[in-house]
Amino acid sequence: MYTAATTPYTDEDIVARAAATFGVHLPPAAAIRFVRVPATRLLDAALYPRFTMVGQSLGSMVAAWQALRAYTPAVFVDTTGAAFTFVVAKLLAGCAVGAYVHYPTITTEMVSAVAEQRPSHNNDGAVAASAAATRAKLAYYAAFAAAYRLTGGLADTVAVNSRWTKGHIDALWRLPAAGGDLFEPAPSVAASLARALGCAGRRPAAVTMYPPCNTAALAALPLGGRDRVIVSIGQFRPEKDHALQLRAFAAFRSRSPDYADVRLQLVGGARDEGDRQRVAALRSLAADLGIADAVEFAVNVSLEDLKARYGRAAVGVHTMWNEHFGIGVVEMMAAGLVTVAHASGGPRADIVNQDGASTGFLATSVAEYADAFEAVFAGRVDTHAMTAAARASVARFSDAAFAATFLATFAPILRAAGAAHVAPPPAT
Repeated sequence: MYTAATTPYTDEDIVARAAATFGVHLPPAAAIRFVRVPATRLLDAALYPRFTMVGQSLGSMVAAWQALRAYTPAVFVDTTGAAFTFVVAKLLAGCAVGAYVHYPTITTEMVSAVAEQRPSHNNDGAVAASAAATRAKLAYYAAFAAAYRLTGGLADTVAVNSRWTKGHIDALWRLPAAGGDLFEPAPSVAASLARALGCAGRRPAAVTMYPPCNTAALAALPLGGRDRVIVSIGQFRPEKDHALQLRAFAAFRSRSPDYADVRLQLVGGARDEGDRQRVAALRSLAADLGIADAVEFAVNVSLEDLKARYGRAAVGVHTMWNEHFGIGVVEMMAAGLVTVAHASGGPRADIVNQDGASTGFLATSVAEYADAFEAVFAGRVDTHAMTAAARASVARFSDAAFAATFLATFAPILRAAGAAHVAPPPAT
C-alpha cells in the first residue's frame, strides 16, 4: 500500500489505528508493507490556487511515478480519485488498473454553476461576475473533461461508491457522445485515442459498490428517550454548508416559543487553521442570528463522545450539496436519529427513502429544513416508525456487503495477475 512519506506512523501503527478507529482487523503488520511516497504533497489543493484540477492531476502523476518506481505491483487500484495516475500505472509500469471512485473530479453540476455564473466553492465570485472569465473557465472545464475521459478509459475495472457517482462516471468515461454535451469529445477522436492507449472498445458500466459502514455499535443504541437536540456531523469544510444549518435552525426556532429548548450541536473535525477560522465565522453567524446560546460547536471530539451524542440526539442534519455518498447520513440513520439530509447526491439517490420506505427527510432550502425540524418536534411524524425503518435500511451498507462486492468486482484482474510473480516491496 502507498502512503504519504510525511505520516508519523509506522506500519504497525497504521494497522493498529485501522483496528481502533474503524474496527478493521488486518493481518499482522509484517504481511502488509506501506511504501512511503514523498510526492503525495503535490496533491494538496492549496498548492494550486488557480487551475487546481490540472495542478493536482499532474501532481498525482508525479506521485504515481515515484510510488511505482519504489514498488511496481501487478494490479494498481486507485481509491483516491486520481485518474491521471492510470497513465503512469498502465502505460509506463504495465499494471492492470482498477479504480474505486468516490467523487468525479469534474461534474455537470460544477459546469452548471459556472455557466449560470453562480458563485460557489468551485467558482470564485470574481469569475462568476465576469462573462469573459466564465467563457474561459467553461473552455478549461471542457478540455479537462476530455482528458479525464481518456484517462478513465485506461481503467480495466471501475467501481463507484453510489448511484450518483455512477451516473457521472458512466457519462464521463464510458457512454457514447451525446450531441453537444460539454463533457464528450467527438466519438471518432475518443475511439481512436482509446485504441492508441490500449483500451479499445467500450467497457461495461461502473459497478456500484457502497462504502463499508460499520454501524453495529450505533444500531445497538435505543430508539427512544432522546433529548430535544439536533446534531450535525461533518468536517468544518466549506462544502458542508454549516451556515445553512444555522439559518434553518434559526428559522425553525422563530416559529414558536415551544422550540426554545431545542439545541443544535455542530460536531466535526477542524484540520487546519482555515477550518478553525471557519468555525469562528460560524460562531459569529450564530450570534448574528440570535441563536448562539442554543448552538454548541464540538470540534475534534473523540469517537466515544461522538457515539454518546448520536445516542442522545433526536434529529440528525446534513446539508452538503451533492455529497458523493454520505457515510455520516448512514451513521445517523443507524443510530436512530430522524435524519434530514440534502436532497441531492448520494443521500437522495442511495440512502434516504429508498424502495418506498419513509426513512427520513430530504430538503434543500432553509424553509424545507425548518419544516422537517418542526414536523419532528411538533409531533407530526411517527418518529419511532421512521427511525426503525431507517435503521433496518442501512444493512445494505455493511462491511460484509462491501467485501462481497469488492471481491466479485475486482476478481477478474486479480486472477489475471495471480500467475505473475511479484517481488516483495523494499523495506522502508
